[in-house]
Amino acid sequence: MSTRLTSRPVVVGLDGRQPGRIALDWAIDEARWRRTSLRLLHATPMPLRGRAPEPSSEVAAGDEQSARILDEAVDRVRALSPATPVSTSTGHGNAAVMLVEASKDASCVVVGARTRGALASAFMGSTSVDVAAHAAAPVVVVRQLPVVRPNRPGVVVGSDGSALSTAAIAEGFRQADERGLPLTVVHAWFLDPGLGLAALQSEDALRAAGDAEHALAAEALAGWSEKYPDVMLRHHVINAHPVQALVEHSDGAELVIVGSRGRGGFGGLLMGSVSQGVLHHAHCPVMVVKAPADER
Repeated sequence: MSTRLTSRPVVVGLDGRQPGRIALDWAIDEARWRRTSLRLLHATPMPLRGRAPEPSSEVAAGDEQSARILDEAVDRVRALSPATPVSTSTGHGNAAVMLVEASKDASCVVVGARTRGALASAFMGSTSVDVAAHAAAPVVVVRQLPVVRPNRPGVVVGSDGSALSTAAIAEGFRQADERGLPLTVVHAWFLDPGLGLAALQSEDALRAAGDAEHALAAEALAGWSEKYPDVMLRHHVINAHPVQALVEHSDGAELVIVGSRGRGGFGGLLMGSVSQGVLHHAHCPVMVVKAPADER
């Protein structure tokens, strides 16, 4: 087991609500594992366009609330991890935009979400999804702290043989190695319904597709166990929808890691269906990573 040393902080977004507090606790652990600092960020929303400017008293009240939220979070960090350096940032405007900007100098960004099944950020609307889609660093969406069970998957990674899943596998091995956890790589596949009923019911077609997917999965993992010999690797090639397979394996896991291309502009379809599906339904925190820009 090794420990990463990085000068880039773990950035966590806060709004004073319970999901943000849960995300903070996860971020404290992550900063401790990475042996790096924490940067706590709070954004005070600006009035909607077209509304009259807020009175100075309302602005001052917002600033006071922001300071209180950050002060309480700093106290929490010092209580749980006294050796972790901590700094704070505050501003007025869109929380997602601020977090994406902060991600440029972060080792990862951590945000909260309310309930499984209908993703709602700890900030507003789709902030968690926006940040996960556009951040320059890996983003961890924390809905609840994981309920870890013995002999469960540890760190779970979704793999499909693409450059995106290569980035996810790399992060998965790093996370499992530094935390002393097993790594479960899930390669899920299913035949395209467009092939027709005959192909879908053909044992030969299923066998050929399965053989090809096993080969692709093995190629994706080649060399990683040699680089991380202390990581216990479990590898599953499953004929199932990737979201279903990853959500099932997330039960009892510490972390699920998926890849995403993201998108240039805010709004609309921000990530692939697999990334969004896992973010909505996983039973544990989800990390979204991106491939290097030249491989997307």
